[in-house]
Amino acid sequence: MDATTGTGPLHRADGIDWRALVPEGGAEIPALLRDIAAGGDAERNLDDAVAALYDLIRFPGPGYLAAPAVADVLVDIACHPDTPAEWRSRPLSLLLEILVPNAADLLPWLPDIALWRDEVAWAAATDIDKVREQYWTWREEAPDEQQYRRMRNRLDAVSRDNGPALLQAELAVHDTVRARATDLVGLLDGRDNRRGIDPPAEWACYLLAFIPEAAEEVRARLMASLPPAPGLQGAGGREAPGRPRQASVLGGEQEDVLSAELFALGMLTPPDDPAATVALAHEMASGHLYNAFAAAVALTVIHGEKAPRECLTRITAGVRTRVGANGLFGDSWPHCGEAEPEVLGFLALGRGGEATRETRLEMLPGVIARAEGAVRAIVAGDALEMAFGPRTGEAAAEAPADIEEPALLVLWAIAELPAAAWAESDIGATVEAWGLPADRAEFRAFAGVDGEDGTDDGTDNANEDTAAAQERSGQAAPPATAQRQSRGLFSRLFGADPGA
Repeated sequence: MDATTGTGPLHRADGIDWRALVPEGGAEIPALLRDIAAGGDAERNLDDAVAALYDLIRFPGPGYLAAPAVADVLVDIACHPDTPAEWRSRPLSLLLEILVPNAADLLPWLPDIALWRDEVAWAAATDIDKVREQYWTWREEAPDEQQYRRMRNRLDAVSRDNGPALLQAELAVHDTVRARATDLVGLLDGRDNRRGIDPPAEWACYLLAFIPEAAEEVRARLMASLPPAPGLQGAGGREAPGRPRQASVLGGEQEDVLSAELFALGMLTPPDDPAATVALAHEMASGHLYNAFAAAVALTVIHGEKAPRECLTRITAGVRTRVGANGLFGDSWPHCGEAEPEVLGFLALGRGGEATRETRLEMLPGVIARAEGAVRAIVAGDALEMAFGPRTGEAAAEAPADIEEPALLVLWAIAELPAAAWAESDIGATVEAWGLPADRAEFRAFAGVDGEDGTDDGTDNANEDTAAAQERSGQAAPPATAQRQSRGLFSRLFGADPGA
């Protein structure tokens, strides 16, 4: 592809002073972008180029100031007509990482964009010491776990030398992707964009799902992917908008809707949209294991506490299948950073409050056992909030005998985490926020976990703990051939794929 004619995918990169944006390593960015655009003709492996660029601009490092400019070029590469479809997923996956650096901050509720803009403007115009003090206060006074996560990460960012500029850059990446939403919607069309293990259309859905300002345009296109439900009528008695599923090359059979499209529809649809509700309900009854599960989750995300009971029944049934929550969420939800798709799904189902508590308790043992690093503490905190309410620093209960069974299930799931998990994540400080013992042995005693499991020396076998958690929750470990849960590029690049 010719980047010197003004029409190539790299033409926006020509006039950017990358060294000024990234003093340490900025000079490497043009070559890395060329390798990503060149694909098979690159000087280095495509995945290596993507990983190297990510390391330079990852949030909240100082190089993230270049992320808005990089984002624009990545969209150009992915959407350029000369870019082969099989190369497009790599720039899109990198774009998702810089668009959503802390996905857990955005779930269960997407942010109010206007308030976000006001917050960033305030941070940029205020004395930095006052900004840091305010974020510390907001973190300590957070009314729920999502706000706590968000304020904690904001405090981490503004504690750095260029903190307010990092917040501005994060918003600028969002605005860049918003401005290119129409281009990304175009990737939902075309057979080549919709086939393969990592189709570009899937990554486009993941990106668009986090751009609520583009919801109307995106929903219209997503609804066009769904076959009209039988008997669903549009205005004037005509059949509601929709199109037949694309014909497959295999015996004329019809292709399935991408489950990622159902995820995006759930994230962007208001509860007062009857057409989407009916179409998703029809998909839920399609008999397709992955899409039926994705549609049930989408309907639950849309309707929250008023989600139809059938949705929750189907989600629970899916969790109990051999594929399990890990595989089913992995088929439709994105892998962002360290957060597995099932972790994001677990957080999102929090929209349902009491209505989804039983379903989330069913998921919890497997989700928290498979979570890695800091994500374990995120899951633990969300589960403790579900069991005991917001973190207060006060005792969650005077004695285990006073704790009802749902809360005990949360305590047991956390107690079964191996010693290594407590050591490498913030589990102790997290449980202490609810007045529970921060020491693992004391916590296990408090939770009533009988016997010595032989893991306090840090020699735990995480796979055995995961299998035990799955057995208790009624699900079997999915076979390797069924594991699609870690198709996210960075899970493969950085070793987070449990099926590798």
